[in-house]
Amino acid sequence: MLFADTGLSPAAISSLFVIWSVTAFGFEVPSGLWADLFSRRLLLVASPLLAGAGFGLWAFFPSYPAFAAGFVLWGVGSALRSGTTQALVYEELERVGATGVYARLFGRSESVSLLAVVAASAVASPVLAVGGYRALGAASVAACAACAVAGCFLPETRVPGGDGQEPSPGSVVREGWAQVRREPAVRWALVLVTVLEGVTSLDEYVPLLVRSTGVAEASVPLLVLVVTVGDAVGGWLAGRGAAWLAPVLAVGGGAWRWGR
Repeated sequence: MLFADTGLSPAAISSLFVIWSVTAFGFEVPSGLWADLFSRRLLLVASPLLAGAGFGLWAFFPSYPAFAAGFVLWGVGSALRSGTTQALVYEELERVGATGVYARLFGRSESVSLLAVVAASAVASPVLAVGGYRALGAASVAACAACAVAGCFLPETRVPGGDGQEPSPGSVVREGWAQVRREPAVRWALVLVTVLEGVTSLDEYVPLLVRSTGVAEASVPLLVLVVTVGDAVGGWLAGRGAAWLAPVLAVGGGAWRWGR
């Protein structure tokens, strides 16, 4: 909504999502190496700070260059966090001989994360009505700063860098692309991941779709919340109730058609 209100066309908004996806994807490989060479706790502190800096650019300097820079910062931050959290949690549990609780612990953390998204979506409506996009941006920056502070208290007993025999980032990237060229299975897996990432980015258009129905701007976050809750329910029921998949899709398709 901020992008559209700044005057960006749907094509320009889509190009921003491309920048975001390409950045996150491009930094995935080196970020895994960084997690071995440097403190994982430090990376988890830096990740939300990068995203928060991007949100600050959006809120206080709304323009296409600022939006693009914000997505680059967000994409790098996401890559730094990807896998790093899981590795840190597992290794600390392994140190105390409690790896058996890893799945339950991490699953609960994901549930708390989703609940936080739901709560933030609900709070966004009155904040938007009272303070507009700048208030939302400031709240987003503050939330990212709080995440960075929480990251400072994560335990980490490993010595960053290990035995010093880790390959350089350049060699890892070159070897990775060599495998993509040599191995058809790896190449198709890369294509599949890229396509799936593109499909999952479609939910970024939901706020624009909701607003196009003519509802009040402050009501948009509440209606987007319905989609978020649907994601939560679907994730919780994954692997169960498979017989209901076709009827649910049919009802959803019918609702979509009727809504048009």
